[in-house]
Amino acid sequence: MNINSTSQALTYLYQLSLNQTSFRFRGQADKSWPIKPSIYRYSDFKRYQTTFYEKQILSAKPHKASPPLTQTEYDLEWLMLCQHYGIPTRLVDWSTEILSALFFACHGNKELTKDGALYICKQSDYQLYSNYDESLTENQELAFVSTYVLNPRMRNQSGCFMMWGHSPKDNSTETYDLQEYQEQLGTSFFFEKLIIPSESKKKILKELKLYYSIAYDSIYLKNGYLETKYGKGFKDLKEIARQVTLHLTDADKLTEEQNNNIIKMSRGIDRTNMFGNCINLRKV
Repeated sequence: MNINSTSQALTYLYQLSLNQTSFRFRGQADKSWPIKPSIYRYSDFKRYQTTFYEKQILSAKPHKASPPLTQTEYDLEWLMLCQHYGIPTRLVDWSTEILSALFFACHGNKELTKDGALYICKQSDYQLYSNYDESLTENQELAFVSTYVLNPRMRNQSGCFMMWGHSPKDNSTETYDLQEYQEQLGTSFFFEKLIIPSESKKKILKELKLYYSIAYDSIYLKNGYLETKYGKGFKDLKEIARQVTLHLTDADKLTEEQNNNIIKMSRGIDRTNMFGNCINLRKV
């Protein structure tokens, strides 16, 4: 089914159900993109490398709650914050609001000439992750995240998250996209994919801004407090974590200067390619 206006999207939602509260929505500007976490698409990392990358991200988490940056000491809260400020994680954004997802299905200058997609699923079809006190590495299955902690961007986007487990499916050494997960489980999932024709994107974006005050600045809270105060820190963390991961696993992709800088950061301990060639490990 094609969606050519905000009213069509809302009409479709009304036809689904007025009493259903577990619908979740996700927009992607290119209908050909699979639903898959950004960490598995970042820097051509293999799955085993993403575990090292995540470890570096978590090592930067404040040791105690530091409002308004973090309200708890949970690792998962830190990952959610990183996800919304540009750092790749194994979280996938969904929304409880269809119009927020519709914005993401239309936004993106590089994808304006491509059809977008608006996905609809039911949270109740999936596990609900709530073991905040456990190590994140213990989570091996896909699940929706349960949280009361909402960073400003997450709140503005009516956001929620689906978290990928570290474990791959079957005997693969790599991860999976959402469709592969559903097919491999052989379970009945509610899953709809609505197409947003490229020629309708500008019209829909205009309607979202004019009628519902949904636009880039409102969605991303440009120049908000966290972005202004911590934005550079998140950007630096993203790059440092990438370099440390490559230093440990595939140092040839870094310059000599970059490798030497990582060694200095490690108090002179040379761990060049210490974990290279681990690609066949099923779990790391």
